Amino acid sequence: MAAALLGTGTVVVSASPAGAVPTAVSLPATFDSEIGCAADWLPDCTQAQLAQRADGMWAASLSLPAGTYAYKVAINNGWTENYGAGGAPGGANISITVPAGGKLVTFVYDPVTHVVTDNSIQQVVTAVGDYQSELGCGADWSPTCAATTMQDPDGDGVYTYTTTAIPVGAWNTKVAIGQSWTENYGAGGAAGGVNIGFTVPANGATTTFSYNSVSHLTTVQSTGGSGGGSSLNTLGAIYTPTGTTFRLWSPDNSNVTVTVGGATYPLSPTTLSGYSNVYQAVVGGDLKGQTYQFAVGGTAVRDPYAQMANPGTTQGVVVDSAAVTPTGGTWAPRPALANREDAVVYELSVRDFTIDASSGVDPAKRGKFLGLVQTGTTNNGAKTGIDHLKELGVNTVQIMPSFDFGSTAPNWGYDPVNYNVPEEQYSQYTLPEDRIREFKDMVNEFHKNGIRVVMDVVYNHTFSQSVLGGITGKYYTPTDLSGTGNSIDDGNPMVSRMIQDSLEHWVRDYNVDGFRFDLIGVHYWNNVSTWANYLNTAYADRNLLLYGEPWNGGAADSAEAQKVRYGNVPALAPAHVGVFNGVYRDAIRGGTDDNVMAYMGGSGNPGAIAFGMRGSPTDLKSTAPISNLWTPAFAYDPEQTMNYASIHDNLNLYDKITYSGGSGGATGTAGRIDRFAVGTVLTSQGIPVIAEGDEFLRSKVVNGDYTTAKNSYNASDTVNAIHWGDKTTNANVFRYYRDAIALRKSAPALRLTTWDAVHNQMTAQVDGSVVVGRFSSNPAAPTSYDTVVVDNPTGATYNVTLPAGTWTKVLDTNGAVVAGDTACEGLAVTVFKKS
Repeated sequence: MAAALLGTGTVVVSASPAGAVPTAVSLPATFDSEIGCAADWLPDCTQAQLAQRADGMWAASLSLPAGTYAYKVAINNGWTENYGAGGAPGGANISITVPAGGKLVTFVYDPVTHVVTDNSIQQVVTAVGDYQSELGCGADWSPTCAATTMQDPDGDGVYTYTTTAIPVGAWNTKVAIGQSWTENYGAGGAAGGVNIGFTVPANGATTTFSYNSVSHLTTVQSTGGSGGGSSLNTLGAIYTPTGTTFRLWSPDNSNVTVTVGGATYPLSPTTLSGYSNVYQAVVGGDLKGQTYQFAVGGTAVRDPYAQMANPGTTQGVVVDSAAVTPTGGTWAPRPALANREDAVVYELSVRDFTIDASSGVDPAKRGKFLGLVQTGTTNNGAKTGIDHLKELGVNTVQIMPSFDFGSTAPNWGYDPVNYNVPEEQYSQYTLPEDRIREFKDMVNEFHKNGIRVVMDVVYNHTFSQSVLGGITGKYYTPTDLSGTGNSIDDGNPMVSRMIQDSLEHWVRDYNVDGFRFDLIGVHYWNNVSTWANYLNTAYADRNLLLYGEPWNGGAADSAEAQKVRYGNVPALAPAHVGVFNGVYRDAIRGGTDDNVMAYMGGSGNPGAIAFGMRGSPTDLKSTAPISNLWTPAFAYDPEQTMNYASIHDNLNLYDKITYSGGSGGATGTAGRIDRFAVGTVLTSQGIPVIAEGDEFLRSKVVNGDYTTAKNSYNASDTVNAIHWGDKTTNANVFRYYRDAIALRKSAPALRLTTWDAVHNQMTAQVDGSVVVGRFSSNPAAPTSYDTVVVDNPTGATYNVTLPAGTWTKVLDTNGAVVAGDTACEGLAVTVFKKS
């Protein structure tokens, strides 16, 4: 119960019945008389009524004259239930100021949070530039031209404008606010900053401008048109049959040369839109396959953009990776992914997955790119390799670092040297084009088998500072943030651009489907947003997966609030960027390397499990950054939480269980805990990630050595290799994973796709230690639940009360089941579906 003082001076009481659905929502306000009501503050005025939308929200657009007003929300045409500022029952009046000239103001009320918002202060954002006269404006650089006004129809703070009318050529733009130059933003989101250059590749190309009102960053992408192609301007060695253009960024030294074909050529300054301090030389002739060596100040340096390299040297190799086709000449269709939440991700290492003879892979392909996609392999009759992945049901592989790294295998490769070159230790070939084609064939074969490919990328540091430091120290942060001594500084615009160009290289030339960023917390979140917005605009048909670890290597960072942290994840929602949910992981399993289990061991915090089951949603429907950088409530969209109980780092799932005292193997307590942990992940909102071998109790403990198992990045194959005989030994665990994945893929209610759906179409309640989730797959009937999930960590059976209707138990601790009872065994995830 709450009381509030209205503008009329009347005290009213507000009471919100639990779960009550309003039949009417209105806007009593001081503007009611202006919209045709008999008086102000009338909750039953016809003109002040909101209408319910398909997404469950209530909305109305009212034409208001200029002035300052106050309003509230009234339920069911009376004052008994009303809400004010912040969604508070009987709360304070909400103030609104309509600018001169009046405005059509849209009001939106959320019946779950009771918060009402309006767009009275939504900015007028104009894409200004030297192209505006081509689009019908009276002049270029005109902030008052309505033809290039950017729009934010969904109110997420990201404004866009798209046109096909800008002719081929190089252009410049900025963003002006409020139809004047008083507030404007240029490159890097800087207030009054320099112009943003972009290139339209052909007449008729689609050019999209995107402005983030929180970071003030503007991105421009232009693709297609009569000439096709991309607007990408790149550095490195740009090959044509008649000559190769060599380009290098050198901000500190003008003495830049390239040696190729036995001759050395000086590089001269050149102007390149979107780049600075670039030096260039054009060398005639067909140089395909020739090595080249850049030097700065007489010191040999690596080409950060090299598409192929001479192993063990700083030499690049002239190639055109885009022109190399996969075997057969064409790309297979990309596996469909309607929503990112439909992904089931499986992390693997190129070497570890097939290096052991038990993989059944041909000896020449073991531990190689093509070993991952050899079909028809078995061990004792059980499917291995890619056939195993298909049987398991995963639809996405996350491949641990596979671009050129500095250490000698066996090693996981988190020490990059050449960001755009496939790792030669994973290749069967030595010729440059064969190595390029091999990687493309791997991606293509995964696609043919219905599996998408995510690359694990390490742009936060290099093998050592010698990798890029000879060019300039500006590649690296003054203070190491990665824990390796050589963290990359994407705060430098040219370093940020290098990362974006590298990402596009793998998407465009190698057809990959996304990226997992190692220590994405080293990077500035607004740069990550720029990279992702660019890729998602240029390759809008891909539904790319982009996510990473929202922490750094444990270092203090003076720019902490500007880096990717949980609190900044909502601002990354428009760019479709997610993060690993370490909070949920710890709630499920306890510490990564300690011997104490949390919820999966029968203790821990059931409230944290209930929250993770809901996809760790933000408290408010907003993409604004949250001041608490480590808030567990970070996901504006369910696709932003990557849920997992195990990953390559630290003790894997089964080793964590046995280290903590779990015993009995697959058929004992340890196996049951394993199934309970992964069942929790697979029945939660978000995107699940499974680590290789967890599905048959892979262990990296050899002769009782848990210390090595905790950090096995460079351990021998004896420790890290997948031993495929485990699949037969622990067949019941594999069956459970397979069945739980199949259930997830068949149940839309477990894969909700919006903040509204999570808030409206499910509940997760705690009963003692037990968590009960009720889900609806139908947004039109959000409380008509069709799926119920029960997480029971106790040692006793729990009998759940199901909603009205006919229900079938479809999953228990043993996997798929068909039963009519309501019993939920202890230490098990039990799922029911409505008939």
